[in-house]
Amino acid sequence: MNGATAPVPTAREASWLRQAERGSMTVEVAFLLVLLVVPLFYLIGTVGRVQAGAYAVSAAAREAGRGFVTAEDVGAAAGRAQAAAGLVFASHGFIAGEGTVELGCEGGDSCLTPGSHVVAEATITVPLPLVPDFMARSLPTAITLTAQHVETVDEFRESP
Repeated sequence: MNGATAPVPTAREASWLRQAERGSMTVEVAFLLVLLVVPLFYLIGTVGRVQAGAYAVSAAAREAGRGFVTAEDVGAAAGRAQAAAGLVFASHGFIAGEGTVELGCEGGDSCLTPGSHVVAEATITVPLPLVPDFMARSLPTAITLTAQHVETVDEFRESP
């Protein structure tokens, strides 16, 4: 160092510098708040919607299986299963057509033979919120969730 010292601001300059800085922290905090909180709200909303889909698909598969095995005859069983799954999807906030249920039978001549198994597989596609359509090629715009439930027809049930 060559012994030079920094100039000391006068009282007027110091007052002006303090005035120039006034309010800048408010602007910085507001900017950072928006920058951090908006993505956090989006993340919470997206995770909540996907979780609702997970609950819906699991409950729909279970209720479709139960609805099927408690039917009086095979003709009414599929309708009961679809109706039960539709009610579950609707109660979780999904519209008709977003979720599907496929039913299958294992063992026995009829699906409602005592001791046979009915397999219900539910699928739902959960669209991610606020993802524009033009991003579909580079980002997923929906998540597909699937659940499977095996329900046994009661052993002491009267054969149809």
